[in-house]
Amino acid sequence: RPLVAPPAATPSLATCAAGVGGVAAAVAAAVSRQRRRQRRQSSLAARSAAATPTAWRGETPPQSSLPLRPDGAVDYESIDRSPISQVLMGTVRSLLAKSAGHDSPTPGYDGVMELVREVNDMEGTAEELQKRARGVFEGILPSLFIGWVPPLWKKYVQPNFPTWTTNFSFFVVFYFLFPWLMGPMEGDDFIDVEVPESLRSVLFFLPATVRVPQSVKAERCRFLEQANCASVCVNTCKVPSQEWLTEDFGMPLHIQPNYDDFSCRWRFGKEAPPLQEDEAVMVPCFTNCPSKTKGTKDALSLRERLRAEEDARLAAAVAELTPELTPDGTALSTASLEARAGTVKNTGKCWSVDKDRLSRREGSTETKSVAA
Repeated sequence: RPLVAPPAATPSLATCAAGVGGVAAAVAAAVSRQRRRQRRQSSLAARSAAATPTAWRGETPPQSSLPLRPDGAVDYESIDRSPISQVLMGTVRSLLAKSAGHDSPTPGYDGVMELVREVNDMEGTAEELQKRARGVFEGILPSLFIGWVPPLWKKYVQPNFPTWTTNFSFFVVFYFLFPWLMGPMEGDDFIDVEVPESLRSVLFFLPATVRVPQSVKAERCRFLEQANCASVCVNTCKVPSQEWLTEDFGMPLHIQPNYDDFSCRWRFGKEAPPLQEDEAVMVPCFTNCPSKTKGTKDALSLRERLRAEEDARLAAAVAELTPELTPDGTALSTASLEARAGTVKNTGKCWSVDKDRLSRREGSTETKSVAA
């Protein structure tokens, strides 16, 4: 007689319930673990944000590669005594003195910064201030008898050479010639460039590719740290430099100052966004800003008015954060950027980076007069 397999046992209701319960328990446990991980991550993020330096609030930026003086300031003597530094610093100083109408009695870099702050605090709109500062940049090369370089570069080099070579050329210039202005620098935004086979066949030790920097990054910008002012950074350096290189050399440039650690990245070959949409203007007055006119920081009535204003572009930029903005932009983390944006919403932007700079300066002056 053919063998017949016994009928499979039908699972009981209790067995099914136990199975479903086990699955539910496993899911619940997994969800619980996930929530615990999220809480730990949130806690770590909060601690990280709390530990993030905020130099614009007056905290000390991370250690520079240079030694420190007894008072804790970075010692730039090794850079300043270089003949190249002395020539360039003297050239810029004379151009600033011409713009200010007189020289500063203070020697060295401190005297240069006194002139920078004086030019920055002059009356006028932000555009007028940026134009004055750009005139200083435009005068550097003619003062060194090489004013023919920008038109030659713009006409023959920039459009005819690979982008990576022109970007790298500007990296080399700033890396070797401008540490006196911004402090020690390093390469950034590296790309791999293939070494030609014809060259490798002769020089057999060469690698197949080399990493070439496309940007330069000041590890702790001397200019920004000693200015301690968002307006000096934006109006007398960032905007004039971007316009100068873009229009005179044909080199697009986006400068990204980091207000948390005072590093600053110059991204060659990258178009800068419109200024009022640039993250760099989303900044209040620095806590230790030495500017004679501190605008929203000191003007109480103006501060109240600024709280009621809507800055649509600021809100849009903060709401649509991209990897471009952080951590490589003007803050070390999204949490730090959001905290700074919150301060801007409460107290207003630095008066001098605002498009209504002139009227806000006058409002601040009027408020101070009433208070006096």
